[in-house]
Amino acid sequence: MLGDKVTEASTNSKIILCHLKQINKDIYFMNAKIRFPINRPFLILGSSGQSVTEMQKVLNQRLAELPYFQQEVSVTGYFGQNTLILVKYLQCVVFLPVDGIVGPKTWAYLDEGVTSLPQLSLGSTGSYVKAVQEELKSSKYYCGAIDGNFGTKTALSVKAFQTSQHLTDDGIIGDRTWTELIKLETHIKRCHQTSFRHLT
Repeated sequence: MLGDKVTEASTNSKIILCHLKQINKDIYFMNAKIRFPINRPFLILGSSGQSVTEMQKVLNQRLAELPYFQQEVSVTGYFGQNTLILVKYLQCVVFLPVDGIVGPKTWAYLDEGVTSLPQLSLGSTGSYVKAVQEELKSSKYYCGAIDGNFGTKTALSVKAFQTSQHLTDDGIIGDRTWTELIKLETHIKRCHQTSFRHLT
């Protein structure tokens, strides 16, 4: 009986250690800075040139970090419909405004990964908080209002999510919590359906 408990504890420890290694691996890739051009103009559908070429290359690198996704954009130097679709997909998955425009926030994520996302905690407000509330609600962690206000209910739901992902349950959304939110299967599926629905 004692032997069984020791074996079970050892197995659980190995599972947790394996999970933590995977978290650290994900954090490493999503935090990694990518060598990037200094010139970062606004890029929209129809843009062309070297800046688009560089953006497409880095976009493919960031897309390759995402779970359940194996597509990439052709590096042509032209911002066409396929580039637009994949820019919007990345924006959705990493909780950026989904406008298909490569502006400061999207450039920042392409360059810095999850470290470009803001730290959120009790008292934070805005579109990032609202996006997190929507995902936590769809994943059954949150039952409050989708109002963009990081209140007590939101903090408790973040803590519950962190506990489920073997993270420190401090209620603060930093790099590790952002990484796990980005990997949420329900979130990935919703972004995929939204971004590619007209192709099915």
